[in-house]
This record gives sequence, C-alpha cells and structure tokens, in this order.
Amino acid sequence: MIKIYKSMVCIMLVAPISSTVYAEELKATEVKIENVVEVEKVENSVEEIIEVEGDSEEWLEDAVEAEPEEEVILEGYENLGSLIFKSSAVSSKIAANEKGEYFIYYIMHGSPAALVVVSYATKEILHTFTLEDSKSAWGLDVDENGKLWVGGSVSSTLYSYDPNSEEFEKHGAIFSNKSDTSIQDLIVSGNKVYAGSAYGGSLVAFDTETKEIEEFGQIRKRREFVKAIVADEEKDEIYVSIGSPMDLLVKKPKTKNFTSFLPSKYMSEKYAQDLVLTEDYIIARLHPSNLAVIFDRKTLKVVDEFELNSKTVSVLSPNEDALYYTKAQQLIKYDLETKEHTELGVYLPKGTEAISLDFIIKETPTLEQEIQDNSKDKILKGALDAFGKEIRIGSTLPVTGHPIDKGIPSEGDVVIEEPIEEEPKEFVLSGMVDNLGQHFEYNPQTGEMTYHQFELPEQPVELYTLASSSDGKKIFANGYMSGGLGVYDVQTGNKELYRNISQIESMFDINNKLYIGAYPLARLLVYDREKEWSTGNPKEVIRMNQYGQERTTAVAPYNKGKEIIFGTLPDTSVGGGALAFYDTTTEKMEIYENYIYNQSIVSLVSRGTQVFGGTSIHANQQVNPRGARLFYFNRSTPEDKKYIHLPFSASMVTSLIVDKDNKVWGMADGKLFVYTDEWTDVKTVELLPLISGRFRNAQILENVDGFIYGSVEGKLFKVTKDTLKVEWLKDKGVYGLEKDLNGNLYYYDGSNLWKYTIEQNRKVKENEKR
Repeated sequence: MIKIYKSMVCIMLVAPISSTVYAEELKATEVKIENVVEVEKVENSVEEIIEVEGDSEEWLEDAVEAEPEEEVILEGYENLGSLIFKSSAVSSKIAANEKGEYFIYYIMHGSPAALVVVSYATKEILHTFTLEDSKSAWGLDVDENGKLWVGGSVSSTLYSYDPNSEEFEKHGAIFSNKSDTSIQDLIVSGNKVYAGSAYGGSLVAFDTETKEIEEFGQIRKRREFVKAIVADEEKDEIYVSIGSPMDLLVKKPKTKNFTSFLPSKYMSEKYAQDLVLTEDYIIARLHPSNLAVIFDRKTLKVVDEFELNSKTVSVLSPNEDALYYTKAQQLIKYDLETKEHTELGVYLPKGTEAISLDFIIKETPTLEQEIQDNSKDKILKGALDAFGKEIRIGSTLPVTGHPIDKGIPSEGDVVIEEPIEEEPKEFVLSGMVDNLGQHFEYNPQTGEMTYHQFELPEQPVELYTLASSSDGKKIFANGYMSGGLGVYDVQTGNKELYRNISQIESMFDINNKLYIGAYPLARLLVYDREKEWSTGNPKEVIRMNQYGQERTTAVAPYNKGKEIIFGTLPDTSVGGGALAFYDTTTEKMEIYENYIYNQSIVSLVSRGTQVFGGTSIHANQQVNPRGARLFYFNRSTPEDKKYIHLPFSASMVTSLIVDKDNKVWGMADGKLFVYTDEWTDVKTVELLPLISGRFRNAQILENVDGFIYGSVEGKLFKVTKDTLKVEWLKDKGVYGLEKDLNGNLYYYDGSNLWKYTIEQNRKVKENEKR
C-alpha cells in the first residue's frame, strides 16, 4: 500500500549503513581508482587509492532529534576530540542556475559530511555547508530550476541548495522505516525527488512543492539496496536497480507494482550502481563487472552491452545521439544509433577513471548580445529596437526581400519568418577523477583536455576501529571509509596522524608491531612501530581477495605473537570465511578456506594451545539460516574443529576474550556469555533483546579492577564476573572499547575519541607496582 504523509519523523537508527566506500592502500607514486564510492586522499605521492562500492559498514548510534540536544558530559568522561581529518570527495555534480552560471558541487566525507559549492567560472569555493546527520551522500541531482538535491546517510536525510538564492535547507528524514538509514541514490523528475535506500531497500518520492512524501515501501523482500533510480514523470515511468543480488525493475504508467526485466545472464551481479535514461534507452552500469548494458525502453530487451571502467556513462550529449565513458583511462564516445565506439585519444591521469560525467553548455551570443557589443552598428541596433516584437531574439534576422543592406525591414513590410535550424551547441564534458576533487574538462570541438585541482576543506572523520598498544600507552584509531591511523599518547595527550592507510576492519598490537586487517581486498598489513611510518611500513603480507575474501574481520595473536591468526568475511564465489595463520618469523601463511561453511569468522582468541572463534551468519551478500557458531580447535590440528553449544540462537559471536582465570567470554548478539570447558555449562546474561550489524556491534574487555566492561549498541556496561550482575554506565554514544595502562577506558562517538576515567583502577595499578 502506498502511504502519503507530510511530517518528517525522527527515527531510531539500528541498522548498519552499506555504501559505496573509497579505501586507500600504501603504494609508491601510483593512484588507482576502481569503482567508486569510498574515498581517500593521496599524500606525497606514496599511496594507491582503491575504491569499492557498496559494502562498507557504518555503525549507527543515536536517534535523529528534531532539535539538537545540548551535550552533557557526565563526571569521569572526557572528550579528547577528533583524531583523523581528511579531504575526501565522495561524489560530485556540475549544474547551472537559472542564469546559466555553472557550479561544481562536492560532497565531502566526514563526521559530519559537508557540501562544498565551487564556481565553475572562477574556480573559487563559494560555500561550505555542514550536512548534519550525514557522514556521506551519494545521491545528487538538480531540478529544472537548477536547485540541487542531496540524499544523506545515517538518517536518510534530504537536503537542498538553491544556487539562485544561495539558500541551503535541511528537509529531514524522508524514510519512515528505521532500517532505511542511507539514501543510496536520488533523481529529480518534474517536481518529484525519487530516493532509494539501504538497508530497508525502499523507495520514496518527495514532492518539492507540497513537501509530501509518497512511500512505495520495500521494492523486493530480502533485498537491502535500492542502489540506482531513474524516472520520467511525464511518461509516469520509474526504473530502479536493487540488490544484492541484482535486479532491474520498472513501474509503468497506471500500475502499482514494479516488474523485473533483468535477463538471467546478469543475475549474478550485485547491482547496477547507476542508471541513465534517454528517450529510447535505459543504460545500466553493472557492479562488480565492468559492463554497461543498454535496454530498449519500449521492449525492455537488451540491444547492446560494452565494457567500461568509469563509474557511469554520461547522459545524452547535447549535440549528438551519443554517450561518453572512460576505459583504461581513455575517454570514449559511444554512438547510440550506430553502436560504434570512438576512442578520442585523450586520457585521464594515470590510474584514474571518471567518477562523474557532466556536460557544460557554452552559450553562444544571441543577436541582442551581438548588437549590444557592436557599438558601430547604430542602424542595426535601431532596427532591433523598432522591430523587436517581430525579431525572435537569439535567432538570425528574418528574410523580408527588402533591398536595404543587411536585410533591415522598412516600415510597412510584412515579416515572413522561415524555419530556423538550431545552431549546434558548443559544450564541454567534465567530471571528477579522484577523491581529491580533481576535474577534467574535455572540449570535443577542439579535442583539448585540461585539468582543475581544488583545495577542498578537510572534515573530521568518523572513527571506526580502536586498538591499544600492548603496554597500554597508545590508543590507535582508524577512520571510517577515509581511513587514516590516529595515535593518541595516553601519558602526554599528544596526537599523531598517519594518512596513507585505508579503512581497517581489525587490528592488534603485540611485540611493538601492529597487525592490521585492511579493507578492501582483505589485505593483511604489518606496521613495525620501531621504524618510521613510510613507504613499505606498514608492509603488505597478502591480499585475501584471491581466496574470495573481502574483509579481515578478526585478528588475534597465538603463542605470544609468534603467530598471528586472521579470520575473514567472504565476498561472492566462495562458501565461507577463511582462517589464516601468519608466522611472524618466517613470514609464511597457512590458509584454510571455507572454514565455516557460508559463514564469516568475526572473532578469535587463543587459550594455551587452543584457538576459539566466533562467526557471523552474514557472508557472500547472503544470510545463512543457521545460527552463528562458537568453535575451537587445537593449533596442531586446525581442521579438526569442535562446536560449543550456546543455549540461544544468535546472528554473530563477537569480541572473544580470555580472562585471568582462563575463562572464555564473548558477546553473541545482545547476550554476554562465559565458557570454561566442555564439562561446564555456558553461563549467559541478556543485555539487549535486539542488535544491529553484520559482523560487529559489541566489544568487551577484562579490566584491572576485576570487572568485565563492554559496549553494545552504543551502551557502556560493567559486569561482575561471579554473579553476572550488569551495571549500565552510559546509555548511548559508546562504540569500540579499549583500556590504557591505568585501566581507564577509551571509546569513540562519531569523530571524537572519549576517555572514561575509573579512579579505583589507578589505586589497583599503584598497588601492583609496590
């Protein structure tokens, strides 16, 4: 049923965001962008940017309030501020206002994100607007008046910027389903803004005049993304790409339902990351394959397909029945009528591809403008003044047959207008090629290619993964999407920032080395902290994507760090996550593929010769109907694993630790459990009935005061070990959890690192030293 409502509601955010995320890895002198969505900045030419669309997690916390609450800092809590800053452009669009003045619009990733407005003519930054309640935004489109509409993440917030009045406006959340936390795409057609979401996979239409919202609901069951949208308000047609796996659907005039038209040969794709509409065709840019598929709008049959590397194809060229795209860094024109591809012989910077493609129309002077500029032509100007009503401004002069020079009609003459052929429009093609905001400009009339670089403002980056050094003197923090490694010195309060590293899924410090599971490509990195951070340090050990893995979601030491154990989350094409052992002396890898069938390994810990692990039911973009598993094995026989029965069902088993009494503690969804051995029952206590996420939502640790501390769904708690009595310390804003050498706790909330001082821990620590 379609519902219409007017009010913008505040929603509780309980599901992780998926998105299109840029990530970056260390590699000298080369910049590389593959599909687009996550961003990174090149520093001193020592990095490689790898961009991956669609799967990066965004861990959500508070409700979006109608009025921002004044921050109240409780006793014992201290905001240490932001650790990571980055200038990372995640998306871009070029469009004109009503006067024909063009602007470049950038979305800067951050916590919060920002909209940057640049004058195309002067290349000056005109405005920077904060996108409250959003950390990224991928949906950008303009209406017929040149007004920009922006779809945000975290709370499905809609924004707009009017370049005619220079007014920025926040319209609030436009999805009522609490699972719809991120606007993945939006398109404007007529007076409707159509927006698609993740994770609820819903579609809405926002009326720009009445502000009413029409809800179409979830397009297909068990499909989390509405990844791309195009609409034709005049023909009453809406096309959507959903996933994962992919489907393409259309809603035709006077129908209520969406109908699939995706051929079976493309059903293994995740989704179409972009859709482009022309009068006769719809073009789908598939992901993860590098294919553009062209469908006939009338028959919905495939008429052509071709390979490309750009994130999208352009809209229809102003003068030609043609589209533009890039492949192997070269700009190529595709003729829709002949289906021919023309290599234009101009190239983007090494290792890059087009992220966006927009046309800029260069207006030719009208007759009125030409006359105003020609001060010598007094007679012609006078004739224009006299016969302005009969001469169509912007066209050539009418033919009258009068013998007067220049075709000037005399009084009484009959003006006979002949059909005027529209002059070809002069235009340039422009687009963003990297997350630095670099734009190319190609002039098809001259064949020239130029580039423009901007100093875009840095934004504070939301933190994503925390770790502490083995001596408790350093806290390490990584940034969501934009990466970077921030280091906080517990004793001095000093902060350091290492920029050239991507998003980190897991990390562990032992023996002065930080072992890192980096995203994308499930890379294993080793940072030797006794050496300078530079090219080659961190050192890449292996890329587990060759085994079908996407994220390294668990890391733990074995035998005092002589080996490091990794667990992974698979992408597509394999059954389950891999279990890997890295020998820190020989630097050799021992890998066990598909270790738990069709599940991911998301937590690991060792106890003597035993290794314990926990899984998530999320793998291969699917949900395993069987519950998450808690398992263990002896290091000498990893293939001989045994399962520990938990007295409840769970979707993931996270954050395993071994306490000083040699007991194994863990979180399974919203439940805390403790396991001693196979002859002892598993003890549990429920903390929360519902949880969010796919592979992490909780972190636990044992502190020097003898209590178990943890964070789950943004809440901080303390548990008495023998009775499992739970005490809640903070009810929101606590993500990740680490401790320092004094037993004080560290966590993050958005881009800020926080400290919770536990005074009794200082006394315990002092007594231990005596």
